[in-house]
Amino acid sequence: MVWVRQDVRSPPFAPGLLLIAFLALVCWWLVLGQVDAAEKTQGQLSVRDALTVPGKPARIEVRLFRSGPGQPGMGGEPLELLVGGAKAGLAMTGGDGRAFFDAACRMRGTYVVTVRVAGSPRVDSPEATGTLACWERRRPILLVDLAALAKESKAPFGMPPGLSLPVGSAEPEPLTEAAEELKRLTDYYYNVVYLSWSQPAVWPKESDIRTWLQQAKFPPGLLMTARPGQVGLTELLDRLKAEGWANVKVGIGRTREFAETLVAHRIDAVILPAGSRDEEVPKKAHIMKSWIEIRKKLRS
Repeated sequence: MVWVRQDVRSPPFAPGLLLIAFLALVCWWLVLGQVDAAEKTQGQLSVRDALTVPGKPARIEVRLFRSGPGQPGMGGEPLELLVGGAKAGLAMTGGDGRAFFDAACRMRGTYVVTVRVAGSPRVDSPEATGTLACWERRRPILLVDLAALAKESKAPFGMPPGLSLPVGSAEPEPLTEAAEELKRLTDYYYNVVYLSWSQPAVWPKESDIRTWLQQAKFPPGLLMTARPGQVGLTELLDRLKAEGWANVKVGIGRTREFAETLVAHRIDAVILPAGSRDEEVPKKAHIMKSWIEIRKKLRS
């Protein structure tokens, strides 16, 4: 009898099959990640600048809202605050999308605050930045209307001339030497508050104003908004005074109503008139033709 030996062996190992399986697993995870990202609602963050003194907490107001018509608030979402790049706190948005942080600074200065969504499974939003001004009350404040920083716009046919541009048009061009001369005033003496008051149509969002100021190299400062007209400006000045900021010494603007409001509050008013004609202003107001002249006047 002849015995025949048969070798029973396992099938040969195929590295190509393992590679295919690995790639399939990677693709599966990528698809899941895209589906998860697609399910998130796109939101937007806005940060309101805050003013305080060294050692005293300031309340920073933030709002998370849905992109699109109406901009409804998005509640129940975790937010994180960073001050000068360092983590400073967590908060949850309420039903209107607003959240509040209390932040303090030990030393005087102007700090950049950043707010971001803290790992929400439902909402995705880019970061937003604002300013925390930590100032001493003894240093005078210079109130600057944004209209005094931009060149006069050429209004389209059929529209009255002025500085307000239609929504969607190009941003205004900074006045020559305005940034340099304002920086000289703020380096050693003044703290500056930028006022969004007379031309709301130019910058629909506060983030657009901050971007414009940074790109034009204006010095850091606090951004505040007020309703158009003398009533809105009066409300802002009264609120600052009630909060202990009675050191608004000078205001720089474009119009007669700006000058009249400041003079009524016993604040020095400087008017940089738009166009070639001088604006009719109160006798106690000063009319200047350029930012160089303004800087010389305020440093004399």
